[in-house]
Amino acid sequence: MTAARYEGKTTVNVQHLDPQRFLQAYGVDLQVLYPWEGVVEPPFGAAWAILAPGQSTKSHQHQEGETFFVARGEGEMTVDGETVPVRAGSVVFQDPFHEHTLTNTSATEDLMFLTVWWEDRSLWAKKEEKEAAAPAPRRVMVTAAPPTPNGDLHLGHLAGPYLCADFHTRYLRLRGVDAFYACGSDDHCMYVERMGEKLGMTGPEAAAHLVAAIEETLGMAGIAMDVFMHPDASARFEPLVLEFFDRLWRAGKLEAREGPSPYCERCERYLFEADVAGRCPHCGAGVTGNTCESCGGVNDSIDLVEARCTQCGAAPAARRFRRLIFPLSRYGDALGAYLRRTTMNARLRSFCERLIADGLPDVAVSHVSDWGIRVPLEDPDFAGQTLYVWFEMAARYFAYAEHVNEVSGAAAEGYSRFWRSGDASIVQFFGVDNNFYYALLLPALYLAFDAELRLPAAFVTNEFYRLDGQKFSTSRGHAILGRALLAEAPRDAVRFYLAHTCPEHEETSFTRADFEATVERELVWGWQRWLTELAAKVAAECGGTVPATGDWTSEQRWFYRRLEQTVAEAAEAYEAATFSPQRLTRLLSELVRTARRFGKAEDCWRQVPQRSQERRTGLALELLAAKVLAILASPVMPDFAARLWRGLGYEQPLRPGSWEPSPAWVPAGQRLGELGGEYFRTVNGSNDRLAAAAVPS
Repeated sequence: MTAARYEGKTTVNVQHLDPQRFLQAYGVDLQVLYPWEGVVEPPFGAAWAILAPGQSTKSHQHQEGETFFVARGEGEMTVDGETVPVRAGSVVFQDPFHEHTLTNTSATEDLMFLTVWWEDRSLWAKKEEKEAAAPAPRRVMVTAAPPTPNGDLHLGHLAGPYLCADFHTRYLRLRGVDAFYACGSDDHCMYVERMGEKLGMTGPEAAAHLVAAIEETLGMAGIAMDVFMHPDASARFEPLVLEFFDRLWRAGKLEAREGPSPYCERCERYLFEADVAGRCPHCGAGVTGNTCESCGGVNDSIDLVEARCTQCGAAPAARRFRRLIFPLSRYGDALGAYLRRTTMNARLRSFCERLIADGLPDVAVSHVSDWGIRVPLEDPDFAGQTLYVWFEMAARYFAYAEHVNEVSGAAAEGYSRFWRSGDASIVQFFGVDNNFYYALLLPALYLAFDAELRLPAAFVTNEFYRLDGQKFSTSRGHAILGRALLAEAPRDAVRFYLAHTCPEHEETSFTRADFEATVERELVWGWQRWLTELAAKVAAECGGTVPATGDWTSEQRWFYRRLEQTVAEAAEAYEAATFSPQRLTRLLSELVRTARRFGKAEDCWRQVPQRSQERRTGLALELLAAKVLAILASPVMPDFAARLWRGLGYEQPLRPGSWEPSPAWVPAGQRLGELGGEYFRTVNGSNDRLAAAAVPS
């Protein structure tokens, strides 16, 4: 940015406040003062800023420290959610990477301030130290979006929220957090009723039949949920939904409005969800129901382009219905404030900010249907309507909390134990097609219900997982059910590969050839070969017991530091804010490669008797690497980790709180179990040739 230079005397350099030189940035009029081209370029920048009445600066954070000197007017300064009044003469300092905004509270007067900013890397460390010192929640409820029981789970489902939430929950327990994984079936979605018709079943019969299959597949995948709620069998779910509705209705937060909706004259049916298809009004892509998988936009069915009834193919007519509407459009500011303090990835954040800026749609929360919970009003206009499944969803998470209380010995406590407690947190996992509902609609419903609720602290999303580059489709026979692959391949190998190819920020794809090649390359010839070699060395040189450390070399000190670094990087990959199963699996494989290279280099000390102390240290470090592998891999590969843990000679299993930022030695003198042997098998071959490769040379 080039500042204007005063073209007067050369001995006195002066800039005057000049509206002709203003530029618009961050929601204010700025006149940049420094750097001053041709005069001086100090180690800081500075500018006059004018904020119009009633306006706010863009909420933002940056790498520089910054100070505001308020010269005229009054307003409110918000930094990381904390708001204080400011006036002429106020000075405000913001550390780097703190979200901040300034609001002019006057209706008539400009707020004028001088902003000065500079980069100081030591201030970055201050921010990191503050974050590290922040108390972690003692209790966390982790949730995954409920599966719709209109079919069994395929690999695309497993690779998304169900496995990812399992990884995160197991990790939190390793860190000593009371973590609970809660989920349930989405029985009242219309797709369930329609699938029942195809199967010759009623809706409840179809739900029961398909939920049983889903739960079996989850079990086969080792996905251990503390709560899996069946809505119609839960004594808590419907009462909480009705309580939620009653409070919003009595408070005037829901409105009865009449408007057009698509209606199939041929089928004599009100159309929404599974019954209507067309083109998305936002992006033009083909869409069935109320959510576009291509852009994430939602519709009210009547605004679909070239709409048609999915039952008969006819174009629907428009009929007027009186429905209950939630005025989501009024919650943009409140949602913006909430989302700024909530952890999520850039894709979700940009999606939310764009929709808020464009204006949020109001959402119908009742539809003409006999499937689900009936609208609890006496008004005859709503006699044939049920509550929208996404309205139900808000109270569903209260019910999860109460069911978690039941299984954790706190049955007498209500959902406030997670939704109002300062020492609890909620983390939600869901697919990108649910962005609108989890990040915008549900939080707004919660704000309308009770502004004092502690809403979810983190959202973790995934993109779509493909099969051979194409969308999974059971109707076209283009799918691999989770149970099919799990029946023929080791469970942990499947979990590893789905983590390795997890669709975190872009669509990824499962191919059978790559699955088999990855298992062979990484797990069989990588992890398993190293552990088999290590077991053989310890058996030959130490009689199968763990050696004590002796003298150290500089290479050994480096290797221990590398183990500490690996643990820290693994923690990042598991944390909600930086969650990345892809990164985690690659980190684990790199740990194995690094340990094997280290072990091969250390083998040279066998030939130098006077270096026996260093040899012992090298073997102890290699066994420590195996222990680190067991701990770090256990959330993704619990069966493998348990087997390896026993192989290292531990009699007690890995317990909550076993995470070690600084790895502690495998106890000297501890006798190893079956450290070598077959942990994995190739899907289409055997591992016999590993035995020869494992013999020390």
